[in-house]
Amino acid sequence: MPVRRGNPESAGVNRYRRLSASQVILWKSCNRLWYYTYIERLKSPLPPQIIRGNAVEECICRVLRDSPALVTADAADEMTSPLLEDGSPAYDNPLAWPAPTLVELTEDQWPTDRDSLEAWAMARADVHFEACWEAAVLDWESIPNRVGSVDAADPDEGLAMTRAGLRLHLDQVQACIEASGGPGLTDWRKGGSRGDWPAPDGFPRVWNEVHPAARDSEITWCEAWEIARPWFVDPDAGQFKLTTSHPDEWFQGEYDMVYDWTGKIRIIDLKASIGKGDRSGGYIEQLRLYGWLWWETHGHADEVEALEIWYLGPGTVKDIPRPSEEEMEALTEELSELYQKIHSRDPSIDECPPEPAPLRYFDEGGIPSATPVDPDPRARCIRCDLRGVCEGSEHDLELPLERSIDRFGHRWPVTPLGEIVTRVNVVGEVSGLRGPNLTDADDGTVDLSFTLQEGYDRAKVQPSRYGSPTDVTRSIRDGSRVRIDNAMASVWRGEVVLDLDAKSSVEIA
Repeated sequence: MPVRRGNPESAGVNRYRRLSASQVILWKSCNRLWYYTYIERLKSPLPPQIIRGNAVEECICRVLRDSPALVTADAADEMTSPLLEDGSPAYDNPLAWPAPTLVELTEDQWPTDRDSLEAWAMARADVHFEACWEAAVLDWESIPNRVGSVDAADPDEGLAMTRAGLRLHLDQVQACIEASGGPGLTDWRKGGSRGDWPAPDGFPRVWNEVHPAARDSEITWCEAWEIARPWFVDPDAGQFKLTTSHPDEWFQGEYDMVYDWTGKIRIIDLKASIGKGDRSGGYIEQLRLYGWLWWETHGHADEVEALEIWYLGPGTVKDIPRPSEEEMEALTEELSELYQKIHSRDPSIDECPPEPAPLRYFDEGGIPSATPVDPDPRARCIRCDLRGVCEGSEHDLELPLERSIDRFGHRWPVTPLGEIVTRVNVVGEVSGLRGPNLTDADDGTVDLSFTLQEGYDRAKVQPSRYGSPTDVTRSIRDGSRVRIDNAMASVWRGEVVLDLDAKSSVEIA
């Protein structure tokens, strides 16, 4: 089960203050950098290479969702998933899914070997990639802390990485052929139960019909494509709608791909990079945490068979050693203590010392370099984006006392830090209300979220990760007009977000 939807409030956990693999990795790299990022909210700049990673992963997933028995090589995207209002796939609405309505292709149109299946998959990538790239560009351009130019992201490089990822998936399909479909072939051919979280394939959760590609002879390449398809995040789903949560709710993560056609679990993380640099060390920790999370969410009875990083630059697979049961038990204790230290409350800056971990070096494919660790114990500080404000660095930050600056033929206004407005008061109409409910923190805090609309302007309203509000009117309803005071405003993926904490209030306008 790759998804576990938790109920953090029932465990007294703030859903916006759970641990994740990225936070654990950042904490271990430098406690002070974590503090600046998550407490002071000083975000590092995001380069345009983010575009490549998002576009490549989405395109791979869209191709994996297609079926060579239902979709021709040059067809438009026919597998768009229906969604609920909150952005989750509408698994339980069988009439809304596209695959049951598609006409099966004649068998002479089906791929019959690896070469023809690869040709079909590459053609599908060509169909999907441009839209995926454009969506990733728009997403990056909506990020306030972006840096650089979109011209620095190469779509041809992204398409090449997409093709590399699909070839690695085809290795799994070929292995499925060589294993005569694996242990699940007979049951798959009969149709029936698809499990609670089926791999996205255009069909609803409950679909008891025999798949159009199913045959009763030697396994075909179309059957192997369907059987070997991993679970992955539905490319149409909203942000963080398919995460899995620790049974005690204080940790959550989201897998890229999970293969299970062998009867065992293989967790894959896609990396649209060549694997060089210190980040490759963090990727190892990330995969081990995913192996631990799977074990925790399956009653300590189901350990993964393999953990793999797919580096799509060179098109190589890096196998990550699986944590032993003893190591996973130790991880549970370690991470629980870390949650209590940095998320159940706000740690002080003194509890987050500027003591960075050694800087590591890796070559292509995530292979440790000949000199795997920089001999300078503070080498990480030299490249840190926040070195100018950190007492652990000797970097002098030059801050011009200007009200405007001339760049690229334009005069840009400059706002001194002390004049930046961090809290706002807004009025609008409520829609999509969830709550309000008292949290389980037993401190009078209220959990609620909704969309606030005023004319054509919209904002997402939610509790802050630093705590929930207490001053919320009981009269709030969908359609009511409210005034929000002292909300913390930000922009996330092009959407205005208003975070509410103990200083915020919501009242009828």
